[in-house]
Amino acid sequence: ITPAVDLTAQPDPRGTEEWRVTRPAAGRISAYTTEISAPPGTEVGLKVSTRAGGYRVSAFRIGAYRGGTGTLVWRSSFLAGERQADPVLDPVETRTVVAPWHRSLTIDTDGWQPGYYVLKLVTGSGWQTAVPYIVSSPSARGTVALVAPVTTWQAYNEWGGYSLYAGAAGDRRSWAVSFDRPYNLATGANDYRTAALPVVLRAERLGIPLSYFANVDLDRDPSVLDGARGYVSMGHDEYWTPAMRTAVERARDGGTNLAFLGANT
Repeated sequence: ITPAVDLTAQPDPRGTEEWRVTRPAAGRISAYTTEISAPPGTEVGLKVSTRAGGYRVSAFRIGAYRGGTGTLVWRSSFLAGERQADPVLDPVETRTVVAPWHRSLTIDTDGWQPGYYVLKLVTGSGWQTAVPYIVSSPSARGTVALVAPVTTWQAYNEWGGYSLYAGAAGDRRSWAVSFDRPYNLATGANDYRTAALPVVLRAERLGIPLSYFANVDLDRDPSVLDGARGYVSMGHDEYWTPAMRTAVERARDGGTNLAFLGANT
């Protein structure tokens, strides 16, 4: 586990806008997590590739804080940079892009509140990228569940030259995509910033009981929405498994209100 400053015990978290990317790395540093979402206390791997000599990682929880829309919960030491392998198609038959990287560091999320997080990476010369991560709630019972459509983010993600909509020059699109690669924030996970985070901020400012999930959490456990007061699909939400739909219909039939904050769902 990477040596770091652990700030989760702050009695009155201070708000900041430091989580925002102000100097996009443009390929100088890229990263992805080994989990899309997981409960508090999960040790999450971060796989990083960079041309820079070194970088630092900071984790911010997004919310309605005094002084800003995020709060710093964890920060790594300054870490040595490493250029990792080029992307590959695995399997080639479906033109599925994978970044075959080893784990660069491990982040212990013990004590982190459920919520939506940004892992911001900054090189020694100031280039920046961000990785979305969700600390999932144990249950949605009695809460309004904010559910991020991460499968749709990956469907449109063109990192490595392929998405479910576009292929490399002269080639067809992917028939299947993987989470084992960074998001291209200009296309793949842009909805994280433009659709999900504004909803999270508005909901937290209302002060209502909330729970937090990625839609893949509903696939893993279709009972997770049982007893929820509300379910919120945050933005463009095309890609569902049968288990995800079963979970939402089951919640609806049990009296949960449903809100779809985007078209083409």
